[in-house]
Amino acid sequence: MKLKLWMRNLSVSAPRVAVRTQFSWPLRAVLLLFAAVIALACVVAVYRYARSIGGPDRDAIVAELESVQTQLQRATADRDRLAAEAAQSDSQLRVERAMREMIATQMKTLEDSNAKLKGDLAFFESLLPTPSATRGVVIRSFRLQPEADDATLRYRLLVQQSGRPDRDFVGSVALKVSLDKDGSSSVLELPDTAFPDAGPAPLAFRHYQRLEGSFAVPAGAVVRSVHVTISSGGEVRAQQTFAM
Repeated sequence: MKLKLWMRNLSVSAPRVAVRTQFSWPLRAVLLLFAAVIALACVVAVYRYARSIGGPDRDAIVAELESVQTQLQRATADRDRLAAEAAQSDSQLRVERAMREMIATQMKTLEDSNAKLKGDLAFFESLLPTPSATRGVVIRSFRLQPEADDATLRYRLLVQQSGRPDRDFVGSVALKVSLDKDGSSSVLELPDTAFPDAGPAPLAFRHYQRLEGSFAVPAGAVVRSVHVTISSGGEVRAQQTFAM
């Protein structure tokens, strides 16, 4: 009986026996953790490798974006600073331009006032008593000066009746303006029927009369002299030539 049992154990139909190595649970936990770390490292390595092959690195993109933003902020600050400086310079230029225009206006006003004062001075000087031997109408002063444009000239004439006149003088004034242009001479006579507004006005006064008017000359023409003639009743009462 024992022999049969022994022979059965040695035969192919004998039951299988598994041999297992027994590990303690702390050692198993360490081994599992180590295996998990290795697997995670492999996954990270594969992920980074795939990203380096598939497209740019996010960190590089972020760094480049921050660099561009920094440059943009600097450029914006420089632009704002330059714009402020340009605005300040433009404001200074406007102030300087306004000051120059104001000074030019003041100078023009002073020049006009100076010319008026000179004219008034000449006028009052002309009112000084004439020599006792002088009788009748006297041409006391004549002035000729350019207007805003050089092609227009303004004249001022002062006529006085000397002595102690007992009646008004009624007459007329005629001007002959001698011109020189490119070596050629010409004469402009006033009053001119073509330009009646150029004057001069008729005379009608007891003591004195002041006449003013303006006339145009051809471009490039130069006035050499002006001959003033005062007439009354068809007779010449006074005449005088003024060289310019």
